[in-house]
Amino acid sequence: MSTQAPFFAAANRVLRMYELRQQQITRRAPHSQTEIEWAADLLLGLAGAAAFSASKEAVSLRDAAEYWKRYGKQPDFFPETIEA
Repeated sequence: MSTQAPFFAAANRVLRMYELRQQQITRRAPHSQTEIEWAADLLLGLAGAAAFSASKEAVSLRDAAEYWKRYGKQPDFFPETIEA
């Protein structure tokens, strides 16, 4: 049985907004460390909210955000439904 993954859905919106910002950016280089930090911090905020609500999504979100910050590699989109 599949259930909705609301924190993954929100994280996907962050990833999409990051992609859009990189396409439209004019004042600094795309994929700058500042932009990566901004987006990864948003994912960490979602991870915190997910952890507070005891969601299984919390660990995946935190790991993806920390990896992105450390190595600069944008995570793939998350599944918006998960197995219950």
